[in-house]
Amino acid sequence: MKWNSIETFFLDMDGTLLDLAYDNFFWHEHLPKIYSEAKKISFYTAKSEFESMYKKKENTMQWYSLRHWSEVLQIDLLSELLITKNRISTLPKAKDFLSLLKKNGIKVFLLTNCPRDMLHVKLSQTKLWGYFDEIVSSEDFNFPKESIAFWDVLDKKYEYNNETTVFLDDSKNVIDFSIKHGLKNVFLISSPDSSKKSQDTFGYKSIKGVSEFKKMITN
Repeated sequence: MKWNSIETFFLDMDGTLLDLAYDNFFWHEHLPKIYSEAKKISFYTAKSEFESMYKKKENTMQWYSLRHWSEVLQIDLLSELLITKNRISTLPKAKDFLSLLKKNGIKVFLLTNCPRDMLHVKLSQTKLWGYFDEIVSSEDFNFPKESIAFWDVLDKKYEYNNETTVFLDDSKNVIDFSIKHGLKNVFLISSPDSSKKSQDTFGYKSIKGVSEFKKMITN
């Protein structure tokens, strides 16, 4: 693969450009703590209750929604997001990689399941505004990326070539549907969370992080 063979880059956000350690902290540590305090139950009971509810919504729009969980738990999660936003950070050399894509004249799409209210806070905190030609939240389409419907809407709304587009994401489920859609150059991020060991890549083409993509390029 050469730079001049790539016209478009599709990039996930959480776990690809941003450290997934924040999301794991927010959803699996901070939120259960706040929930336990609100219900006056133990942290472990609150965590068990929430994780059970959360798991049932996996791969749906509700799973990602601050508004949904604010209503279910009766907690203002946007306020909690703002309280904890200093923990949000980019993965190593993410900005350098985005700059490299721009330098090579590649059109860059951010494709994320992050809802717009949370997306705004994250991009502002990490100062990533301005690196993208298009920013697409699955909330815009009302379908998560792990559905063929998301990719069908994307295909109708934007022009891109499956052969000359590269897609990086840390979710196997999302990768599955992008391949079903017809994308040819797809890579799974193996180290989305800096606080954890690398994840199973299920035999997919993979890279540890975006900065390693340069190794895929030949002169």
